[in-house]
Amino acid sequence: MESLKTQKGNLEFIIVDDHSTDNGKEIAYQYCDRDHRFTLLTNFREKGVSGARNTGIDYADGEWITFLDADDELLPDAYDTWCKVIKADTRANIHQLNHLRYYANINSESLKYTNRAGVYEFGNLPMMWFGVWNKLFRRKWLGDLRFKEGLQYGEDGLFALECLIKDNYLHHGELKQTAVRHRFENKESLSHKKTAQDIHDQLVAYDELYQKQTEKIIRIEIAQEIAKLWSIRLVKAIQEE
Repeated sequence: MESLKTQKGNLEFIIVDDHSTDNGKEIAYQYCDRDHRFTLLTNFREKGVSGARNTGIDYADGEWITFLDADDELLPDAYDTWCKVIKADTRANIHQLNHLRYYANINSESLKYTNRAGVYEFGNLPMMWFGVWNKLFRRKWLGDLRFKEGLQYGEDGLFALECLIKDNYLHHGELKQTAVRHRFENKESLSHKKTAQDIHDQLVAYDELYQKQTEKIIRIEIAQEIAKLWSIRLVKAIQEE
């Protein structure tokens, strides 16, 4: 939230409290009191990361939507960077950028991924196409597309995939254009706490999406992700044994 409040521009920052057990809600209220751009929402029941993101989408009123994980931060010029990316391709409903990755153990950061600017389609997708915190989504274009609730891991990849199936057009900004700093070594993040059941649930969700597709190129892309998940599932099972 510190990285949000310094942004200049007509923005709305939606914070969703999903029945947190620490003092995060109280901290969020302090930001709402100081800056009218902050809004705090509370789910009626605990809905998980997907449900929290869906609540934010349902409430959002802006033209574009992006997501910020708890272990990430916006760079000081993020708003200006996103504006330049949007103007570079006004047809796109999905924009993506490279990002900076911060390594806590050596107190250093570097540019993560070196995707070139341009338009990408299925069969030629850039690295990190499955994340959501390095992307902008046109809000009205999303329609009723939402994150699959119940998934505790991989919900972002599934959502991004469904968006690409709907449009099959991803615009990527310039090489050195970045808006997000991703803190890679947060041991408390959900991705570090995933269980074999979480991986299994993700696999089932991908397979359900696969069964609905008829286009060969889309089925191949999903099948590749399923293959990756199976390998992760196998490693996790061996570790648990």
